[in-house]
Amino acid sequence: MSRIPEQIPLALAAALVLGAAGCEPGRPGNTSVASNLPQWEARSRMVFDDNIDPAAVGLSMDGPSPRSDAFLRERAQTADVVARVRVQTVTVDSVGDLRTYHLGIQVGVPTLTKAKLPDRAFELSIKPASSAFGIARAFDARLRGRTFIGFIKRFSSPEGEVQVHWHLSADTAEVVTAIEEAVALREISGS
Repeated sequence: MSRIPEQIPLALAAALVLGAAGCEPGRPGNTSVASNLPQWEARSRMVFDDNIDPAAVGLSMDGPSPRSDAFLRERAQTADVVARVRVQTVTVDSVGDLRTYHLGIQVGVPTLTKAKLPDRAFELSIKPASSAFGIARAFDARLRGRTFIGFIKRFSSPEGEVQVHWHLSADTAEVVTAIEEAVALREISGS
């Protein structure tokens, strides 16, 4: 058992211990993990677009088939977590007229693909520039308790910190089948 030298004040020792605990792998603020992650740019912004499919909240009953979603296969094959997720909390930060919605989600078990992260809870941010902002504003607290198929992936921010980006699809058998097909294709191709 190591001992803290007596010349280090207790407050400093506590700060060092708490600081080390806050730098778990995969957590925001951990630059060593972030350096190994891709940047959220170009194609990644289209695939993990921080969006909620309108059909997932009942706004589009005759939308395109999940198999025709240009990015579903790539999401299923590259996401860190693909699973049914349930919105546990919906909170809103307001600064003047600008709002940011935060969805606290719980990942269902078993996941739909092999998860690359042990985390089972995430906070998804929806800023005014996000495609999902209109849905978040229209549904607000009614999103609480809803279940989606979530595609979650970590990226490195320009500042070198871990960012979580995502996409939420409808929780339907058709989406699950499209995910299973995408995973099977990846296994067959060996990539």
